Amino acid sequence: MLLPFLFILVPFLSFTIPMAFMFAVLISFSRISADGEFTGMLAAGYSLKRACMPVFLIAVFLYAVTTACALYLEPWGHRERIAFFKRKAQTQLDNMIKVQLKSGVFLDNFLGYVLYAEHISSDRTRLDNVLLAPGPGKVDQNFTLLAPSSSISGSVESGDLKMAFDYGVIFSTIADSDEVSVVKFKRAELDLLKLFQDQIFGSIDVRQDFRSFYPNEMIDYIKKTEQQSEEVSESLYLKSRYLFHQRFGMPFATFYFGFFSVVLGIQDERRGKSYGYLGTILAIIICYIMVMSFKYWSESGYLAAPIAVWLPNVILSLFGVFLVYQKNRLPPSESSLDPKYIPVLSLIVKKC
Repeated sequence: MLLPFLFILVPFLSFTIPMAFMFAVLISFSRISADGEFTGMLAAGYSLKRACMPVFLIAVFLYAVTTACALYLEPWGHRERIAFFKRKAQTQLDNMIKVQLKSGVFLDNFLGYVLYAEHISSDRTRLDNVLLAPGPGKVDQNFTLLAPSSSISGSVESGDLKMAFDYGVIFSTIADSDEVSVVKFKRAELDLLKLFQDQIFGSIDVRQDFRSFYPNEMIDYIKKTEQQSEEVSESLYLKSRYLFHQRFGMPFATFYFGFFSVVLGIQDERRGKSYGYLGTILAIIICYIMVMSFKYWSESGYLAAPIAVWLPNVILSLFGVFLVYQKNRLPPSESSLDPKYIPVLSLIVKKC
């Protein structure tokens, strides 16, 4: 039960590590500030700029760790998650054939179809007088397959489980019509494993899903889709290219999240109430909206992927450095965003 949660959580490490780092720095500086230690540090000549150096060094280390997680653990987790659920689906299919399928009983959830066999051999490989028809969910299909015999070959473990019908007939009708089409055949074969997996996962194929590609595989995939002219290929090209750059750019959040939390953690002791946690949550929401907006513009073809990934990082990092610069030169009781202390706006405020 724990494995699926592990595979789901691993791809989000590139998001959770920067946020965890942000809250860790916030708690540290809030505690130092609330206990009056930050005021003592300032009185002793220990500036905020100097106090930010450990935060910056840890951010560098976490950026390397988070980038490695994004490049290797994220595709690994995605692959393993799909593979896990496929193995689970195979177990369900094996149980369906060995346990649920019984002689003279209609099985109405057989891969979305209704299956009936008058007699089933003891080894579950031979069925006599078989009926196969669409189930309640197959409203777009209207047929009935009848066959005097059917056989099941292969196995779930080997990945080649198939069901064959011999010398049967298919009756089908067209919607809003009384006409009936009759098709006779000598042999019809179904790939049960593929049919069952498609029913659960749709058309997902882990080998073709760019989210499960490692860096070298992603580069080859981007080059391949770039050369194709179809509309679907262009969409995949834009999405895969953005994801490739995002895996390098998203971990950069450790830097500006660290700067934000340093400023938000410092509070005026005389106020007795800190809005650092509220400010941190708002900062995460604003950063998320900004990143997702640039992602949409990139995947829509309005912006190149490198610009869409790194421009928000540059803007947010410069803003974080500016906040630290303001907080470093101002008393702890003053706001870094007060217009009268912002270099350009202060001149406008004085004139007004």
